Amino acid sequence: MATSSSAGGGGAAGGAPGLKTYFKTPEGRHKLQYEKTHSPSVLHYNHGAGGKTVSEMTVAYLKEKPVGQGSTPSTPSSSSGMRSAAARLLGTGNGSRTLSFAGSNGVSRAVSGSSRVGGGVGMSTGIGGSQAVVNYDGKGTYIIFNTADTLFISDLNSHDKDPVKSIHFSNSNPLCHAFDSEAKDGHDLIVGVWSGDVYSMSLRQQLQDPGKKPVASQHFINKDKDGTANSRCTCVAWVPEREGIFVVSNADGNLYVYDKSKDGNADWAFPTVKDQNQLAISHAKSSKSNPTARWHVCQGAINAISFSPDGAYMATVGRDGYLRVFDFAKEQLIFGGKSYYGALLCCSWSADGKYILSGGEDDLVQVWSMDDRKMVAWGEGHTSWVLLSLQLSLFSSILMLLSELPILMQISFSGLQVSAVAFDSYWSPPSSDDAGENVMYRFGSVGQDTQLLLWDLAMDEIAVPLRHPSSGSPTFSSGSPSAHWDSACPPPTGVLQPSPRMRDVPKLSPLVAHRVHADPLSGLEFTSESIVTICREGLIKIWARPQHSENSQRPNSSELAAGNAISKDKMITSPNKAGASSSSFKQPSSVIFS
Repeated sequence: MATSSSAGGGGAAGGAPGLKTYFKTPEGRHKLQYEKTHSPSVLHYNHGAGGKTVSEMTVAYLKEKPVGQGSTPSTPSSSSGMRSAAARLLGTGNGSRTLSFAGSNGVSRAVSGSSRVGGGVGMSTGIGGSQAVVNYDGKGTYIIFNTADTLFISDLNSHDKDPVKSIHFSNSNPLCHAFDSEAKDGHDLIVGVWSGDVYSMSLRQQLQDPGKKPVASQHFINKDKDGTANSRCTCVAWVPEREGIFVVSNADGNLYVYDKSKDGNADWAFPTVKDQNQLAISHAKSSKSNPTARWHVCQGAINAISFSPDGAYMATVGRDGYLRVFDFAKEQLIFGGKSYYGALLCCSWSADGKYILSGGEDDLVQVWSMDDRKMVAWGEGHTSWVLLSLQLSLFSSILMLLSELPILMQISFSGLQVSAVAFDSYWSPPSSDDAGENVMYRFGSVGQDTQLLLWDLAMDEIAVPLRHPSSGSPTFSSGSPSAHWDSACPPPTGVLQPSPRMRDVPKLSPLVAHRVHADPLSGLEFTSESIVTICREGLIKIWARPQHSENSQRPNSSELAAGNAISKDKMITSPNKAGASSSSFKQPSSVIFS
């Protein structure tokens, strides 16, 4: 199993030999603050289907109840539709702070609000969440996660390991969920289930109700007018800046657009898809139909959806190994690119909307540029959950050799996967005294190897292979990828590109590689004060950032507000040192296999 020699230290976590309670980055020590999970009696099973469900996580900030709003939300109508699970401050304290919200699809938006966190339940409801809280405002930050046939809600700021609420789905297991922090009518949470159906509901009202069933939910039935049921949900997402609009992807390669203000039981029908490999978009004939449109995106499952922060573009990744980026309003494919091998499983946008991350079954992470419409870097650092004895260098050599073959070889990478990727919009690069600016990004990835990897991406300092006419070894240079390794114009709009040769694309190495769980990981979220990880079995760990885990380095509220303002500007820049500047941030961690 892979562990990190340079990224971790300290004692082993209780009950998990070999796991450490902190890891180090150049900024300092990230300390395990606390854990959250469900009752051990909860079984991972599917209604009417074999296999286990995978726990997914959404971080949701519930705002203060608007003045004059009753405890019962109105009938579902339009909302701002921001697809964003809101990440919020973990600490206590008073005063106003700038907050940024980040959801499982990677969208980041900054807003301001009180620093009060946690909802102030004032009591532990335990695993059943059975105590009524009639006048409970619910304001605070929550972690929503699914296990088996139950959706759990935990108070992010509370050290209590048990959830404050559990919601039981009797007919079909919840698989995916999304929270809209800007919803106007109270229906801010959508949940996709195994049957393909979707439920919308009010998070605040679920917290207020003592029962274990969804309260006042809107049920969107995924069956056409002939009664034909569609395949299971794979992802749900609110569309930013589109009030009340959300999308649902399915395992059959279809994506449906819903309007939560319309009846979820209205009849609808779309024409038969003639070519499973071609993009086909159909609209409902009736204005009352819901869903309002169907996008057939690919053959096989759509594994993840992510919207750009402004809602203009939608990225999807699928079983066929392609990342696709669409102009959502124009319903037009902008560009697409293929993984090196296997399916792509996750994707996420940068806060400035310029870059997209993807990860999948080849254990690699890819960075895609919206301006260049192509892959501009790939990262290697995750290790195989199945083939632990395979040396990373040998695996890389095999992939590079196969990437030169003219004939695509279909290789099964069962058990090899990067499960989640996300940009850290709260991270600020180190400062220096030299003039010049260099755009830098910090992002993370988790996978079935149980590791959390952190990466630094400096677009103006990255080592880039130069084009070479002969078959000799490539040379390298520092500079902009678009200026050095490929000066060609972006590909035409609407073209799916094959994977480039690995030697022609800059390679990244992780800054930190740390084994954070005993079981394969399935989710990753960044908040202003922590990194949150979840494993497939539903165990959540909150890792406090250095300034919040070490009192001597804890900033005051004004410093924190200033730091978050950088994220709000959606651009991370730092002065560019000459020579080996940022060397402490560019050195990859040493990864040891045992």
